[in-house]
Amino acid sequence: MIHDITPVNIYSGNNLATTFDFDFYIENESQLKVIYVNEDNIRTILTYEVDYSINEFKSSQGSYITFPIAGSGYSVLGQNEKIVLELTLPISQETEYNNSSLLNL
Repeated sequence: MIHDITPVNIYSGNNLATTFDFDFYIENESQLKVIYVNEDNIRTILTYEVDYSINEFKSSQGSYITFPIAGSGYSVLGQNEKIVLELTLPISQETEYNNSSLLNL
């Protein structure tokens, strides 16, 4: 299946914003990878319900995260910082393929 929605959203900090939208469908927190990028371009994967929260699951319109949340070791994104929201789906083969004259597995 090929989607027409880009499965990555990148936001730059402005010292104010704490909510960040994503426009793709997710069923649970494991399908969204949230990455903090500091001013030195060092990437850190954030932890769900420790650093950020997700507003809604199973919405065809997407949803948004809140970052940082109370208790997080991070503060509001600064001017030279970014947050990346990536759709992360498990890879699976839905159809069995067998050897044939055109395809030898």
